[in-house]
Amino acid sequence: MLKTTNQTTKRNFIRVLKFSIFLLVILMIVKTIDRSIVEFQKADLDLRSLDFRKLLLTAGLYCLGLLSFAYMWHRALRILKQSPSLSESFGSYFLSQLGKYVPGKALVVVIRSERVKSKRTTLGSAITAVFIETLSMMAVGAVLGGLLIFLFGSGPKDSSLLWISGLLAFAAGVPSAPPVFRAVIGYLSHRKIGSNLSEDVKNVTLETMAPCWLVGIIGWLLLGGSMCACLSAIPAELFTTPFKAADFGVITASVALALVAGFISLIPGGAGVREYIILTLLAGPYGIVVATVVAILVRLIWLATEVVMASVFYILMTRSKL
Repeated sequence: MLKTTNQTTKRNFIRVLKFSIFLLVILMIVKTIDRSIVEFQKADLDLRSLDFRKLLLTAGLYCLGLLSFAYMWHRALRILKQSPSLSESFGSYFLSQLGKYVPGKALVVVIRSERVKSKRTTLGSAITAVFIETLSMMAVGAVLGGLLIFLFGSGPKDSSLLWISGLLAFAAGVPSAPPVFRAVIGYLSHRKIGSNLSEDVKNVTLETMAPCWLVGIIGWLLLGGSMCACLSAIPAELFTTPFKAADFGVITASVALALVAGFISLIPGGAGVREYIILTLLAGPYGIVVATVVAILVRLIWLATEVVMASVFYILMTRSKL
């Protein structure tokens, strides 16, 4: 009788905890939207002057970019000898994206690992795969961003951003390097995570991670394309110099470095940090008005895309359990 009561209490506690997390995520998303709308109103730009077809393209390319990173997460799980379905991996990834708007980013790990956990995927391996995917994604973004600034940047502030990209690549790249990662997880697995994981993590090698890094590059290029689409949606008369396709390199670099820096800052959604780097790289060629507007628009469109995709996958995952 006591055991049954304890199990009921535990289930009720978990339900309350999940509902509290849901409310916290909703609250932080609403605050992000409200702040973005206020900033957009300060820019004094008429919404009717925007090209909504290009804004839809912005959302579509961002979605494809996230799908690339979701596939990195799926590959990381497979490297650790787990067997989630593609829909489980993608669903848990998109649902966890909403957790990044809560301070600390810990909810991303909690939501993703809990949603993908099953008889075919252990919780310890899921948590480890989150770090593999996230650190690899950030390291690839920082290196790619720095390389693109080196090749295509020309502004006086670009040299400082090269240093920033180097520091970001070091911060994310060293822990994600397969030998370092194996050593750390091998040590922790004997103490906290579990002995089986120390064997599975031996599969994290340069050979198994190379396809993940390649997919990550594709993902970052798609996010750069999303930013380009957003820029092309803004009226041409607001630009101090015309927007052209040749600017794709610097624009992609601004996206990559902004997101990586925003993540490492641990600020909810990277607010402020992301915008600073975007403004630094884009205000020079296009003017402060365009740089400000595109930073706000991208934040709103990307957030809306994450909410829509999370909702779609939540419905699909719920139906699959019925």
